[in-house]
Amino acid sequence: MKYNLTLLALLLNTLIFISCNGQVKPIGEEPLDLENFNLSTKISDLFSEKDISKEHNNVYEIQGVLHSQIVMKDTVFENEYSENKKAIAIEYLQKSSTSIDTIAFFENQKFQKVNVATALNGKIKVINGVADELTKQQTIELYKKLITKYGKAKKFINSWNNKLTIYEWTAEDRIIRFVSAYNDESTTMKLLIDEDKQTIALGHKETYYVGYLFIINSALKEEVFGKMKKGDFVYLDDYKKD
Repeated sequence: MKYNLTLLALLLNTLIFISCNGQVKPIGEEPLDLENFNLSTKISDLFSEKDISKEHNNVYEIQGVLHSQIVMKDTVFENEYSENKKAIAIEYLQKSSTSIDTIAFFENQKFQKVNVATALNGKIKVINGVADELTKQQTIELYKKLITKYGKAKKFINSWNNKLTIYEWTAEDRIIRFVSAYNDESTTMKLLIDEDKQTIALGHKETYYVGYLFIINSALKEEVFGKMKKGDFVYLDDYKKD
């Protein structure tokens, strides 16, 4: 009886540890908790084998509200276009999203996209949540949540767009960076398709903000900064003076 109680206690402790310290369900099955994300989470726990596309190589199809969203797996190379190129990371970049999906969250702020980069051994280096179509007030509220949790932020200029400000915090095993970008859809063509009437018309363009939240593994920061050049990761780096 004593053995059974001890075993039960161990099982309960294990369940509590998993619940409090990591995301164990694949992305798409349950929103990812960015605030409490465990950087020791296995990448295989986030992207399940059952979500691997049957039609395309290196593609995952994660479950959305209406249809699957596409995540592309890609290898990152140093000196990619030279004879000395060297594989340094694996990226999982979400290529599609809808406003009604909640792929991740930070407190009550929802994120429609998640991107992940790992070392070649699968250890997570950085995870990124993208919150689309935010109002200015929603952007301010998210920034306030980050200040409340992590304190005063350091400020940097974004290396990809010098009009953008990166806000940075350091906490325990992680570095947190946040960037908000204004989008007036000037480079976007919006089409309204009526299948019944078989007509196509130009849609009304809207203005909004997009929030980019990065959770960086402090132990692997040297493998992150200056190394991420694709997709939403272009918002990660700050401008370095010569």
